[in-house]
This record gives sequence, C-alpha cells and structure tokens, in this order.
Amino acid sequence: MAHQQIAGDDLPAGRTPLSDTYPGLIRPRDVSTIALPTAVVVRKVLVAVGDHVRPDQILLSLDDDEARKLVGQLTFDVQRAKEQTAQIEQSVALLDRSINALTLGVAQANAELAIAQRNAERIPNRQLKDSPERAQVAYDQAVARERRIADLAENGVVARQELEDARFAVRAAADDLEVARKSAQAADKVATLQALQARTQADLAVAEQRRQRAERTGDLAQARLRQAQADAALAAATARLNDLTVRAPGDSLVAEVGVRAGDRVLAGAPLIKLATVDPMVVDVDVPPSIVNTVHRGDAAVIRVLGSTDEHRGRILTIAPLPGAAGAHTLEVEFGNPSRTLLAGQTARVRFAAGR
Repeated sequence: MAHQQIAGDDLPAGRTPLSDTYPGLIRPRDVSTIALPTAVVVRKVLVAVGDHVRPDQILLSLDDDEARKLVGQLTFDVQRAKEQTAQIEQSVALLDRSINALTLGVAQANAELAIAQRNAERIPNRQLKDSPERAQVAYDQAVARERRIADLAENGVVARQELEDARFAVRAAADDLEVARKSAQAADKVATLQALQARTQADLAVAEQRRQRAERTGDLAQARLRQAQADAALAAATARLNDLTVRAPGDSLVAEVGVRAGDRVLAGAPLIKLATVDPMVVDVDVPPSIVNTVHRGDAAVIRVLGSTDEHRGRILTIAPLPGAAGAHTLEVEFGNPSRTLLAGQTARVRFAAGR
C-alpha cells in the first residue's frame, strides 16, 4: 500500500488536509521482553536503559551451573547408551553366526542322511533288508514241499506223520513271513521317525535362535533410539553451555533492565525490555465523523509538541468500536530514524481525507 505524503500543498488529487488536528501519545512500535526458560546467574550487565543496541549485540553475560551439571550427566548417559548399544549389537551378531551355523549344520545333516540311506539300500544285509524276502522264499518252499508230500501220501508212498510235519512247516514259514514283514515295516517307521525327530530338533533350535534374535533386534532398536535421544539432549545442553549470553534480537533501544550482576534469576523471569523506536506509533482518539473519512494506509502528518518539525506517517489501524468517550482510537505509524523522539511525548496529528 503506497504511502500518501502530506506536506502543505503536496497532496494527492482529490485529498485535502483536515483543518483540525488531534492529540495523541507517542509510543514504540514494538516492545519485547527477554526471558529464559531456565534459572541462571547474571555475571555482567553490558547495557543500560536508553542504549541503542544492534541485532545480535550481547546484552547480558550469564553463568549456568545447571547447564554445566546437565552436560556432565548427559555425557555419562550418552556413554552408557553407546555401551548398551554395542553390547546388543554384539549379541545380535553372535546369534546371526549361531543361526548360520545351525542352518548349515541342518542342511549338511540332511544331505548326509540322504546319502547314508541310499548307501544302506545298496548293501545286501541279509539279516535286515532281505528278511521279508528270505521269509517269503522259505514259505514258498514249505508250501511246495507240503504239496509234494500230500501227493505222495495219497499214493501211500510216505507216512501220514511226514505230511503233518510238512503242514506244520508251512504254518511256521507263514508266521515267520508275517513277523519279517512287520519287523521290516517297524524298522522303516522307526528310521523315518528318528530322521523326522532329528530334523524337528534342528528346526526348533534354529527357530529358538531366530526368536532370540528378534527380541534382541527390538532391544537394539530401543537402545539406538535412547542413544539418539541422549546425543540430541547432550548437543542442546552443550550449545546452551557454550553460549551463556543474551543477545539483542534486532535494532532497538533498551527500555528496562530488570537484573543486576550477581542476580540469580528464576526461569521465565524478565531480564530486559527492548523497544523498537523506528518506526514509532502515536495513538490518536478521533470522533466518529473522522473515522468515516479515513482508511488504513491513509497519510498523516505528526508534529511533536514543542517542535516545529513534521513527520509523515500513515494510519496503521482503526478501532472499529468507540471507547468510553465515544471516540475511535487510531494507530499512526511514522519514522524516527534519528531516534530522538521518546515514548510518552505528546503530538498532534492531522489526516488527509476525501472531500
């Protein structure tokens, strides 16, 4: 919004200065209070009331025993967090090696078992592998002999007792065959169950190792988080300890110094008040008839009582509601580059308004 300058006959077309002027009080544009979130001790006060300070200029020098103690404690916490993280990392690495060794061992055992089974099948073990076959052969021989003796007995060549013996031998061979078959099936089942048991135990060992690793991995994530938090807290405390000063946030005047050297200040207590005096603001009360003719951004001329100098400014705000006396308060902003004007001085203001 362009500034409208009022200087005698140097007014924009269609605008004229009002014949009346209105009194007001000059005040700083902004007043800021500096406080700290922690308790400190003031070592030196480097400014006084009325001093002009530049941005980042040191105002106070402090001593912070709490920050010094905090840095020591946080340094210990960081070291402890690092040691815990390192221990858990070593535990996870050991579990990884154990899992790899178990996995390789299971794979190797399975391979060796398969090879052993194939080799065992190739060996002619007559006591175990061939037992059902031998029993079958013996049974077939007993049946054939019984048939021959039965034929001979019918012709009266052999005695009846020999036929009975042959029949008994058939029954015995049948029993041996049945026992051999059941024994072979039981042996195969036992071997299968033993192999399954070995594999299951190996799988359970690997699963247990992986479960422990998952738990330790969760612990490791928590330890790393704690370490990161401790590092951040230590960095903040170290930065606080390394810069024990209060600096000016901007170009301003010292309006109030609330502490002295040696004071112990509580957290949040005001230390210094700074006032921005360029620009300044004059608060002016005007009647409703004037409010209806001016707008925010309109030009204004300010003259401090006791001076012939005029300062050009603009309307900053217009109160929408009247005060107790029925007047509306206007904030008029104007420059004070020399910083000679002080808050509390009386000024008179006139405006440019439409015809």
